Amino acid sequence: MSYLAEYKKSDFKKVTWEEYGKTLEILFGKVDRYVKKNDIRIDAVVPILRGGSFPGTYLTFKLNLLKILPVQYKYFLSNDKIELKKIFSFPRSSFKDNKSPIFLLVENNHCFGLTASTAAKDLKKMFPDCKIIYAVDHIDYSYQKIDNVEKTFHGKLTNETKALNDKECKIKKIDNICYLFPWENLNEEMTTVKGKQFAYGDLDCVYKNSKLKVDLKN
Repeated sequence: MSYLAEYKKSDFKKVTWEEYGKTLEILFGKVDRYVKKNDIRIDAVVPILRGGSFPGTYLTFKLNLLKILPVQYKYFLSNDKIELKKIFSFPRSSFKDNKSPIFLLVENNHCFGLTASTAAKDLKKMFPDCKIIYAVDHIDYSYQKIDNVEKTFHGKLTNETKALNDKECKIKKIDNICYLFPWENLNEEMTTVKGKQFAYGDLDCVYKNSKLKVDLKN
């Protein structure tokens, strides 16, 4: 992740709960209209933890749903090694009598989209005939497409990967900043974007017991 060295603390803007709530309202409106127009019955909301728990729970309540089946993935960084691992997922037995469920996969801040793509791929492995709708509150303009989903909805476009220059951002009316969400820790974010491993309290145990999904090189 050598490109991450370009990030500075000044690149981050703290998002208030009020601002974040407005983005979630936009996201909900898009999902709700699509579901009603196409007469879709969502069988479960699948938030990608940790960040996806916030928009996932919000959408579950707004869509008058009950079933939340979270999955969790995490990047681990050490020396020249970057690994995307799956920490946990729900069991197939969650749908004993339904072989073709419709999932609402939910993410918070989609940058390159590898985590969401991996989650969608894993859902398809578990349920080959399932359909996946992808909802994300913030998504990078340059990496909006992911495989294995029927439709993607977002609340706000970003340039978190810095694939666009200032002029392009201005034309597309995208804020050329990185968003620091109300629950996030700037120290954790800065450590991560510099390509270093943040010292989580349960890091060793979680790393050891997680399944490797993608092995990347720095």
